[in-house]
Amino acid sequence: MRIIQISLILLWRIWFFLINIFLIPLWAGASIPFLFKEKHYPIAYWFHQMWARSNLFLMGFWYVLEKDKEILDKNQQYVIISNHSSIMDIMLIYSLMRNHPLVFVGKAELAKLPFFGFIYKKSNILIERKNLSSCIQVFKKIEDKVDSGKSVCIFPEGGVPKPYVFLDHFKSGAFFIAIFKKISIIPFTIADIKTKFPSFFIIKGRPGKIRIKQHHSISTKNLSLKDKNNLKEKCFNLIKYQLEKFEHEQKNT
Repeated sequence: MRIIQISLILLWRIWFFLINIFLIPLWAGASIPFLFKEKHYPIAYWFHQMWARSNLFLMGFWYVLEKDKEILDKNQQYVIISNHSSIMDIMLIYSLMRNHPLVFVGKAELAKLPFFGFIYKKSNILIERKNLSSCIQVFKKIEDKVDSGKSVCIFPEGGVPKPYVFLDHFKSGAFFIAIFKKISIIPFTIADIKTKFPSFFIIKGRPGKIRIKQHHSISTKNLSLKDKNNLKEKCFNLIKYQLEKFEHEQKNT
C-alpha cells in the first residue's frame, strides 16, 4: 500500500514538471514582448498570473482566504511579505495580488534555468545573498521598481527554511525598503503548503485546500529606519501567531 502511495505522489510531482513544459512557453512566454517597457508590465503580469493560477488548478490546489476588512488602494504600492514553504507560495501571491502588479526578490540561481530563467530575470529582481555588492545593487533596483509604480514581494525568511524550522528568523531587507520608501506592508500567512507541496521531500505531498490569512496592511509613514527591527519583530510575531492558530485549528478538525 505504501509503495502505491509513493508511486502516486511521484507521478503527481512529475505531472508538475510536465504541465510546466507546456505552461511556461504558453503563459510566461507570451509575456516576453511586454517585459521591455515599464508601461507594458501590467500586461506581462497578467500572463504571469495566468501561469500561476493554471499551476494551482492543474495540481489540484485551491485556497481559502481569510482577511481583515480593508480595501486596498489600486493606485498604491505595497511591500508584500509571507512565510515561505514552497514554490507554490509564489503562485499563491501572484493569484492573490491581482490588482497590484508586483515583482519578486528572489535567488539569482533561478536565472540559470533555460527559457524560464530569462523571463524570471527580466520580470523580477535577483539577489546573491552572500555577495554584498549584489545586495546593495538590489536595493537600488527595488527602489527603481517602486518608483515606476510596482509593488514588491519579499520572503523575509530569505528562502525556504529546513523542514524542522517552524518559522525562520526574518531578514531586514523588506522592512528597510518599506520604511525607506514609506510603503505599507501587507503580511500574508500561508498554511498547509509545507505539507502538501514540500520543497525537501519529493515523495510527500497531496492536492487540497490551502488556508491563507491576509493581514491588515501596516503603515510605515510615521516610522524611521531606527524602527526597522521593531517592525520586523511585529510582522514575525503576527505571522507566527497565525501559523500556530492554523495548526491548532487543523488538530481540532
